[in-house]
Amino acid sequence: MSEPASPVVAAMAAATQSLRDTAKWLVGGVVATAAAVFAGSSLTSLGALDPTADQQRLLFALGGLVVGFIGLAAILGPAFRVLVVETRTVREFAVATEPEFTRVRDRLITRYQAEFPAGVNSFEGYVKAVDEAHGRLKLGGTDATDMDLVDKATADFPVFNADAGFNVVRNRFASLQCGLVFGTILAILGFGVFAWAANPPPPKSTPPAFSLTIQGKQ
Repeated sequence: MSEPASPVVAAMAAATQSLRDTAKWLVGGVVATAAAVFAGSSLTSLGALDPTADQQRLLFALGGLVVGFIGLAAILGPAFRVLVVETRTVREFAVATEPEFTRVRDRLITRYQAEFPAGVNSFEGYVKAVDEAHGRLKLGGTDATDMDLVDKATADFPVFNADAGFNVVRNRFASLQCGLVFGTILAILGFGVFAWAANPPPPKSTPPAFSLTIQGKQ
């Protein structure tokens, strides 16, 4: 039976899930608004535009569509990165080379360096020290220092992993916030222009010709 997660790990997992839930709510609202604007325009009117006589409106309509979908992409791309659930071990986090992970790792080193074994100044070094201690114990070693280090790592590594996961998601959520501001403006502006261009006003009817006849008395 596995041991229950520590309160710190549970709190970080809850905070990470809260960011994901907030991202779902924000993105859902923006996409629903953009879809309502897009659905409110008539695509049949777009097909009725004459490529020659209505060339300007046709270009505005197509350009608005492109801008609108670029805006949605600017929102959905970062949103998917927030919502995706990645499983990484401390060992993988310690040697990851992606910029988003190296930034988080550099930040957490400052926070947790006091927890590292003596002479170790990196997560990779901590993992290596634990592997070496574990290897000696598997060979029959009984050194108390190795046992204490393995026990300490058993408590530390889940906290490191949870904190790293939370910070990665938090950074992605910050990118999503920027994408929401930029993408929402583009999406609403683009689909608004499309709705205007694809639905020209009905042509004004020509007033009927009339004649005025003055009849006198006989």
